[in-house]
Amino acid sequence: MHGMANPKLEKSLRLLVAIERNPQSSVALAETLGVSRPTVVRLVEELRELGCQIVAVRDGMEWFYELHDWGVFAPARVRKLLTSKEPAW
Repeated sequence: MHGMANPKLEKSLRLLVAIERNPQSSVALAETLGVSRPTVVRLVEELRELGCQIVAVRDGMEWFYELHDWGVFAPARVRKLLTSKEPAW
């Protein structure tokens, strides 16, 4: 993966890919993304504002985020961007 000019956008896109694969808690996402839990919550809220359908689902005592819709993002392009050295756009 190459570094994007906008690190916050890169973290947001990585979050989408992570929860697309399997639901994850904010704690697990924070560890995966290398950010704090409050940052994960802010990223989720910002992605929701862009139309992403991210749902919080309770499992026992824990809450997990699930991705139901990518909103304005094209999933294939996001995955390509995060795994390629060439721009996906």
